[in-house]
Parts: sequence; C-alpha cells; structure tokens
Amino acid sequence: MNRCLADLQKILTWVSAITIALLVLKAVIARNALEWNAPEWFASWVFPVMVSAAVGYLTNYIAIEMLFKPYERSGFHWLRVFSFGLWKQGMVPANKAKIGHVLSEEIPERLLKPEEISREIGEKLSDLTNDPALLEQFRTAVQLMLRKNEESVIRFLMPRLEASFIDAFDKNLTPENLRIFWDEVLEKRLSSPLTREKIAGGIVAGLRARTPEFRELLREFLRDGVKSYVNDRLKLIPHSGEIVAGIVNHLNWDDIEKEIAAKLEDRRIHDLIGDELAAQTVRLREWLHSDQAAPQLHEFLGGTRKKLEEFLHTYLADNVPQIANQILSSDDLWNWVRVELLPTLQRYVNFWMERDGRNLIVEMLDLNNRIEQSIAEQNVREFHAMINRVAAEHLGMIQILGYVLGAIIGFLQQLSNHV
Repeated sequence: MNRCLADLQKILTWVSAITIALLVLKAVIARNALEWNAPEWFASWVFPVMVSAAVGYLTNYIAIEMLFKPYERSGFHWLRVFSFGLWKQGMVPANKAKIGHVLSEEIPERLLKPEEISREIGEKLSDLTNDPALLEQFRTAVQLMLRKNEESVIRFLMPRLEASFIDAFDKNLTPENLRIFWDEVLEKRLSSPLTREKIAGGIVAGLRARTPEFRELLREFLRDGVKSYVNDRLKLIPHSGEIVAGIVNHLNWDDIEKEIAAKLEDRRIHDLIGDELAAQTVRLREWLHSDQAAPQLHEFLGGTRKKLEEFLHTYLADNVPQIANQILSSDDLWNWVRVELLPTLQRYVNFWMERDGRNLIVEMLDLNNRIEQSIAEQNVREFHAMINRVAAEHLGMIQILGYVLGAIIGFLQQLSNHV
C-alpha cells in the first residue's frame, strides 16, 4: 500500500475512534443531565460532520472485516459480540464450499477452457518433436549421462546382455535344432552332386597349394623310416641307415612334388573325395539321430555355453561403454532420429491428439475438481493475507471514501437543519 495512504488510514482510524468515544461521552453527559460545554461551532457543525464521517469510515471498515472474519464459527470475536451473535462467520469462509463450486464451473467455462489448453499442449508437443535445438540438448544430455554413469550403465547392461545372448543360445542351439539344421539344410546341400563337386574341388585346390609341405613331410617320413628300418636290419654295417637316408635326401623331390600335384588333378581323386563326403554325410546323419549322440551333443553344447559366458563377460566388460558411446555419438543415429524417428513421432502425436489425446488431457486436468478441491483446502487466513497484499490499497481507499462520503452527508444534513 502507498505509504501516504497508509498513514492517512491510520489517522482516520484514530480520529474515527476518538469521535465515537466523544459521541459516547456526550450521550453519558446528556443522560446524567450534565451540560455539554463545547463551542457552538464545534457542537453544531464540526462534531456532527465528524460523527457522520466516522460512521461512514467504520461502516466500510466493518464491512470489509466481515468479508473474512470471524474465520471460524466458534470462539470469541468482536464482530460476533457487536452483532449479538448473529454474525457467526465471515462471508468468504462461511461460503467457501459454494464459492469453490461456482468458481470450478465458471473458470473452466470462461477463463481456462480445458479444450483450448489441451489443444495448445498438443501443438507444443508437436512442435517439440521438430525442434532441432531440443534434439541437440537431448543428445548432449544423453552423452553426459552416459559419461557420468558409466559404471552404472555397465552394471545395468552387462547381466541383461549376457542373459539375452545365453537365452538365445539355450533356445536355439539344442540337440534337436542341430538335427533339424543338419536334416533340412546341410544334408540337402551336401547331397547335391554340384555341391560335392565344389567341395571336392576346393579340397583338391587346397592340397595342391600345400604340395611343398606334403613333399617335405613325405621326404622326412621316408628318410626317418628307411634309416630306422636299415639300422634295425643291417646292424653289422656301420652307418648303413645314414647312408640310405642320404640317398633318400638326394632323390629328385621337385619331380616328386610335380607328380603329387599331377595326381591330385586326377578325376578319380575328385570322385573319391565326393564319394567320401556323401558317405560321411549319411554316417553323420545316422549318428545325430542315434542314442549315443544325445549325451555327447549335450556335453558339447554345455562346454560351448560355458566358453560363451566367459567370452561374453570379458568382451562386454571391455567394450560396452565404448560401444554405447559410439552408438550414442554417431551422427548417423541422430540423423536417423531427426529425419525418420521424430517426424514419425510427430505424426503419431498429432493423430493421437485428434483421436484420444485431447479428451484424455481434459480428463487428466480435471479443472473443475482441482479448483473446487484447491479452494476447499485453502487456508482462509492465508487467503485473506494474500488479498490484503494484492488489494490493501483499494480496500483502504474504500474506507477513506466512506469517511469522505460520511462527512459530506453530515455537512449537508447540518446545512439543511440550519436553513
């Protein structure tokens, strides 16, 4: 409140109180047949005007007080005393429930229309999904969160990733699935003459590429074998084994290598390898479907599972943070989010808002009940203090205006009495 206005209100409050006190004193004097020794000008003009002004001031003051006080319906209060108990509670606290009910209907209808609020919320949501600045903020926040919580991310992801891989392993790599895979995929391919020919050709090509190694192995085998054989049979001839081994070393092994390579080109070799593949395919199928295969397959899969667990634990512990950071820092990921994910999300938001979203937001806002409940829970004293903070100057002006109007009426009344 304006300082001058506040000071004036205090002065008028004291003047009005003194005026009423003088009025009471005058009534006491008159009742006791005593003489009111006041100047004529004061008794006939000033005092009546002051009384009328005080009545106007105090009437407005009491009216304003009666808006909120008494706060409760019980207990002592001077308004209850002066009204002989008729004014039990202030207008606002006495009608708080009614005020809340009326406001809960009027505010959503006239001020805060839920339909408009839900529409604006939908528009804001749609705009946010297409906001590059928001996307960049989200990207930065995600990366910062990952760096700050690296250990937590590892603890969260590792057991779940391990469990996911192991679960996939357990569900898919079973003896039955291995049999099905062999019967429906591998056996059909290996039974094809064309496939067998390709495999046999590949094996032969591989053997030909390694004929130098075969040559050395063959020379070593022959040298050591002949040496051992001759030493055992011709013990009387000294160094006979070394002599024969030397002869083996001096054979033309380059020609032997060429002969080996030429033999590998023989069609019969291809056919033998192909036939052996076909025979092994049949034998392997029979073994997979035999009773002896089941325990061995379980043992093999169990060992493989254990090794997979050990590998996953080590690999994920070393690489999960880097992988996560690479993925979340990837420009390709965020370009995909911007170009594909967010537009899709925007279309979904718009569709959802048109179909169900607006009605759902209106229901969630529930302005009627919120307003009514908020007013019901509002402390009357706090509400009164808030009104005073906002409207104290205006309420003070009402009281001052009451004093001025009362003075004018009192002056006019005295003027009419003396005409």
